[in-house]
Amino acid sequence: MLPCKEIVKILNSEEDIPFYRRAELKMHLLMCKHCSAYSKQLGFMKKGFKLLFMKLTKTDPKAVEKIENETIEKFRKTSSS
Repeated sequence: MLPCKEIVKILNSEEDIPFYRRAELKMHLLMCKHCSAYSKQLGFMKKGFKLLFMKLTKTDPKAVEKIENETIEKFRKTSSS
């Protein structure tokens, strides 16, 4: 089973992971109440920040998605350097 630190990295990465890794992630989340709670909180925060950003900036949801994807791509490039 994957350790909790690895689960946190996977949950925060936004990258596509192989099937076997997703299965390990799901199994860990079923067994570990702490990681499961973290996963739920992370999803709640992502959704909340996106809604708040759209509300404050009165931006089109498609524009928000584009900005989000560009930001994620920039983070990936800088973290791999």
